[in-house]
Amino acid sequence: MRIWAISDLHLSFDGAKPMERFGPHWRCHAERVAGAWRERVGPGDVVCLPGDLSWSVRLAQAEPELAWLGALPGRKVLVKGNHDYWWTSVSRVRQAAPAGVHVIQNDAVVIDGAGFAGARGWVDPALRFDGLTAPADVPDGIRGDAEDAKIYRRELGRLETSLRRIPDGAGPRVALLHFPPTSPAMEETPVTGLLERYRVDHAVFGHLHAPAGGFRNPYGVRNGVTYWLVSADFVDFAPVRIAKLTADG
Repeated sequence: MRIWAISDLHLSFDGAKPMERFGPHWRCHAERVAGAWRERVGPGDVVCLPGDLSWSVRLAQAEPELAWLGALPGRKVLVKGNHDYWWTSVSRVRQAAPAGVHVIQNDAVVIDGAGFAGARGWVDPALRFDGLTAPADVPDGIRGDAEDAKIYRRELGRLETSLRRIPDGAGPRVALLHFPPTSPAMEETPVTGLLERYRVDHAVFGHLHAPAGGFRNPYGVRNGVTYWLVSADFVDFAPVRIAKLTADG
């Protein structure tokens, strides 16, 4: 089994919010993602999707995007992004999710021995991301300092609740976060502290974007945790392999 990750697909099959507005490199991006996905991912693999799957505002509107995801190879693990407005009740999202799509919210899932946990997270205004941007909001604030700080603390609690539910024997341990837990400078944050305390091996996240593709992860390893920025445009619209558990493939 191999573990892959890609984030921020920002699908809009009804055409309401075409991603070409952010640059020509987004043209036909869903087709490009699907093509690269089928070339790389096997049926026994796992693909982590840390948020911003769809621009839809209602769950019924997101059903075509969920069906598209379900038709691609592999098992999928999904957490909510800040633009996933269609994601309301987690029970309703799980009912709508196709077979093989695991939805995480305040819990964790183990697949073939590997443990997956995560939370949306929130903006950390102390961090700086030179050369990277976030569509529709800026990295250093969304709702104002007081409200952002309140949401950040709440999301920390949700992340810890999820991480706590990975069984002791599971490994590797993968955390999905929509918002980046630290900057490429790899400074200590409350999120990095949680990831280290719960012995996470890999942290995958998105939210940040680059003007064009060509994957070169600007992050690295901090105290045993490998950090991966996997926004779709940043990884050239192809899932990135973060771990391999078996010798085949």
